[in-house]
Amino acid sequence: MSHKTKSDLLVRVRFENPLPPPPFPAKLFKVSTEIGRLGEPSYLDQLASSAPIPMLADAEMGMPLDLNVYPGVWDGDDSALNPVPDADRVQDATDALLLTPLNVTSNAPAKADVSWMRNSSYIQRRNGNVRRAAQERQRQEAVDHSEAAQILAIDKTFADVQVPAKEMKHPDPKRRHLKVVEEYDILPDAEAWSNSYILVKFPERPSAVTALNPTATASTARLESAVLRPIVEDDQQIIEYYLPPEEGVDRLAHVYATPLDGDGVERLNQTAEEGGDVDAVFPNVPYDRIRTYEVVMQAVPAKEVLLTFQEEEAEDEDDDMFGGEDEDDEPKRKRRKGVYYNPISFRTQLRKTRVAKRGHVETRGDNWDKIRIGFRQPDEDEVDERRAKDRQVDEPDWVEEKLGELRGGDPGAEQMGEAIREDIDE
Repeated sequence: MSHKTKSDLLVRVRFENPLPPPPFPAKLFKVSTEIGRLGEPSYLDQLASSAPIPMLADAEMGMPLDLNVYPGVWDGDDSALNPVPDADRVQDATDALLLTPLNVTSNAPAKADVSWMRNSSYIQRRNGNVRRAAQERQRQEAVDHSEAAQILAIDKTFADVQVPAKEMKHPDPKRRHLKVVEEYDILPDAEAWSNSYILVKFPERPSAVTALNPTATASTARLESAVLRPIVEDDQQIIEYYLPPEEGVDRLAHVYATPLDGDGVERLNQTAEEGGDVDAVFPNVPYDRIRTYEVVMQAVPAKEVLLTFQEEEAEDEDDDMFGGEDEDDEPKRKRRKGVYYNPISFRTQLRKTRVAKRGHVETRGDNWDKIRIGFRQPDEDEVDERRAKDRQVDEPDWVEEKLGELRGGDPGAEQMGEAIREDIDE
């Protein structure tokens, strides 16, 4: 039968003290000492050296530690530590500024109180906004938006361009020293005016890196052949990024040169419905999905255009795929030297989507891991739409037609412009 005994947590010492008692009783001696000796800070030198302060500070941290230099401090008299504030007793002239009354007002406007730990960029931004607002108030002038004033402003630009390049001066007074090195004519890009351009900002440089292949690389030609596929899902717009294989980049030129006509598109649809070999009737290049982006912001740019610099004169390229009917014996137009601009439809900013967890099943019905990219000839409606856009920069009569439509078909718009030009010439 087991027997439980109580055990203390503290184990008692089970041996005796072998030291014998002293042969004489203890004696106390009275040693005289100064009380100021006990207040010397030298006793704390070892403690201070063992725990250094991680900042720049004076030896006594702004408070005197050696109190022996003040008479009577150990007797309860602290008058030496707390002198009576008197402006006549100031020894240093620089200390007189500390005794200036706080309620003295200044004529100069004081700046707003700003904490010393505040980021200076916010202060500079606020000061810049104040200066910018002041400049905008100075620039506010009554602007005449009438049609006659707009025609006068346009006619003035033709007179400004007649100034020789060597005599041109920068409008900013601080940049008057700049000189014109070369001049270009700014013209609309008639060859690509009917195209739609989008400015896309990626969170990082696009590449072929994926979660399964983090070391994948891609050539410049492959990245330039990328395809962006927009999708709207639950009021959230996403864009899928596709790339062709390296061996398919060279094939893209051949696929572009052999587009399908109307009969070819019908034959392709029939082959796809019957489950036949689509590649036999449809020249294409396969694309793989690399990643998915989320659309963070979309806006229509107000001051951004696409510029193309033409350094030397060149012949216009054929554009038969989009309705051109150039004949071999027809002389080609010269594309003169200049800067050609195109409008940007809108700009968008993207960010990466979160990586799906392992075992996640994609439930979206339009989830395409692979796509085929081919080309077809545009139909008549698409050709007419592109020609209507090209008329904005190709045909001078387009402006007169639009003015007539705005005036309800009144042909007096052109006559009004001619009358204003005659007044300018006079």
